[in-house]
Amino acid sequence: MTSTRLAGSPEDRTAALEVWKAARAAQGRRPNNEVVARVEQKAADGLLVLAVDGDEVVGMALGEPGLDDPSLLHLEMVIVHPSRQGTGLGGLLVEAIADAGWERGARHADVWCTAPAFYEACGFERSGKVNDNGSVHLVAELEAPVRDVVVTGEIRLGQFLKLAELVDTGAESKELIAAGEVVVNDEVETRRGRQLVDGDVVHARAAAVRVVTQD
Repeated sequence: MTSTRLAGSPEDRTAALEVWKAARAAQGRRPNNEVVARVEQKAADGLLVLAVDGDEVVGMALGEPGLDDPSLLHLEMVIVHPSRQGTGLGGLLVEAIADAGWERGARHADVWCTAPAFYEACGFERSGKVNDNGSVHLVAELEAPVRDVVVTGEIRLGQFLKLAELVDTGAESKELIAAGEVVVNDEVETRRGRQLVDGDVVHARAAAVRVVTQD
């Protein structure tokens, strides 16, 4: 089963570089030593997410903060090994690096690319900028990663906010809901006593939590 995780070691970065090299080779493009060194440095300094199948790295996504905007996640590349292309791994990697960027303070993302259809399918929109080389600029607003919170039995919205550690007290929960700052399934909810069910997603205080019921 394929999953994603942050790179955490020099070996991870080496494996990611091999995926990048394999993808370039499949396109008939063999990078020179200068380009390889530049990508190695970016992988060491940037935000690197891997797609892994068992112990094998089969994809990578690389991003970095915007030069003048720390809330911007700039996507450098999203690469899937040629043997795994067409399996949905690219979209999985974009989602994973967006979540990782959010955790580091990014609230929007951008990318320059020559194949905009892929990123548009991932929720990016064209900004209208185009480079002389034909690269298209795309942007996207990031959303908070959804965190699962396990619930035993019935639970109401006010109780859930405290269980999910979005508030510290019942009074704080009441105030937050009354102020219209809690959203359930994309709709503002002002009823503290709303009964939540399995799969409901609650947004509050720049966080998103999903109700997971357990017998």
